[in-house]
Amino acid sequence: MCIVRVGKGVSRKIFLISQNIVRSKKIVVKINMVSPTNILSMTPPDAVEFLLRVLREDYGYGGEIIIAEGSAGDTWLGFRRGGFDRIARKYGAELFDIHEDDSYSVEVFDHKLETFEIPVSKLLVDSDALISICRAKTHDTVVVTLSIKNVAVGGIVGVNNRSKIHQGYRAINLNIAILGAIMFPDFAIVDGRIGMQGNGPVWGYEKAWGYLFSSRNALCLDAVVAESMGFNPTNIGYLYYLSRLGFGDIEHIELDGLSIEDIKTSFKPHRTYRKQLNWKLDSETEKTVLKQIEKIISRFPRAKKAKRIFDQN
Repeated sequence: MCIVRVGKGVSRKIFLISQNIVRSKKIVVKINMVSPTNILSMTPPDAVEFLLRVLREDYGYGGEIIIAEGSAGDTWLGFRRGGFDRIARKYGAELFDIHEDDSYSVEVFDHKLETFEIPVSKLLVDSDALISICRAKTHDTVVVTLSIKNVAVGGIVGVNNRSKIHQGYRAINLNIAILGAIMFPDFAIVDGRIGMQGNGPVWGYEKAWGYLFSSRNALCLDAVVAESMGFNPTNIGYLYYLSRLGFGDIEHIELDGLSIEDIKTSFKPHRTYRKQLNWKLDSETEKTVLKQIEKIISRFPRAKKAKRIFDQN
């Protein structure tokens, strides 16, 4: 069974990092920064600072920390606007623009469900320890954007390549599942203290909520956060597909802290929300496509590792 921690505000119990992570030589912290100028579209900088402080001071981590992102705009401008450059200097971390990374070619689907290739960050795929930390936001295509989508789309190298996975509601959910599988985080944090609702992931508006979530299983985490935001996780295509592929359980999750009933709220969805639900395939097509995805992701050790850890738990 998956365990998701939830707390009111920032607290050390949310940042209970596994020993496997703190024993690694390098930790990659994948933040979210869709717009380099809109702070509400970013991972809250104070949450990133708290995470690095916990790693350095509470865990005594002395290895390399990389704060990685590839914005839809000027990544380095966003690092400065969000104060991530100051945070990196303070805790001896390195900033890294994913768009400058070497890449693997990964097969994804077009609108006809035929495959083509896109470049994906070697740093994220090959990382020994990958942490995803992001803000809870609604989305213009896949209902919500949380810890898995943060690495999945954020791991695509090249600003102009991001739009290539937007091949309609059916294909984009399959594509996020593929990319989320091969860059599945080792630890994930979603900051819902101030979320974004409405026309996210950039042009929405504030949702004061107050809660912070974490888990060693990003799929379980995203399912809990989505449900707590007022959405059914089984209606979110990429979460559904990742559960079918064996990365986690999106229906039977244990919360350590408050219950979903205690924290559940209602995020106003994107104006295209109803259209976004039109991602489902007929059963035969789904079976065929999932077999294709299994073959695609089997090349990547991070996907195998994530499935193995879930099976062991």
